[in-house]
Amino acid sequence: MATKSGILGLIIGVATVLIIVSAVGENTDSQVSEIGIVEESGFSQSCAETDCYTPSVLTIKSGTVVTMTNTDETGVHTFTSGTVDGQTPISDGIFDSNILMVGDSYERKFSQKGTYDYYCTLHTWMTGQIIVE
Repeated sequence: MATKSGILGLIIGVATVLIIVSAVGENTDSQVSEIGIVEESGFSQSCAETDCYTPSVLTIKSGTVVTMTNTDETGVHTFTSGTVDGQTPISDGIFDSNILMVGDSYERKFSQKGTYDYYCTLHTWMTGQIIVE
């Protein structure tokens, strides 16, 4: 038979664990989001009207790791931060996956809040945006 002090100790132990877990809150380091590429984005600019990256706008919490994967089986691509003026790419130097072959991925943790535009250096009609809240 359990004693009152044993039950009280158990209750205090469980309460302590619950308090610690609630104080720590959500662990954003474990969040992972993914971005892929629409099939044949390198061959046709038609995806520019319907989005070449999937999703083309990704909203995440600060501390999230984003995995950017070349899911287009017909070409090589990049995920390069910056903007495109007409057909002229303007890198801001924040991140660059370099050339990714089919199935290759690039990961980056976004810790600073803000808006990060990106594009493919090989196909400047491919643009996207990551919003960090």
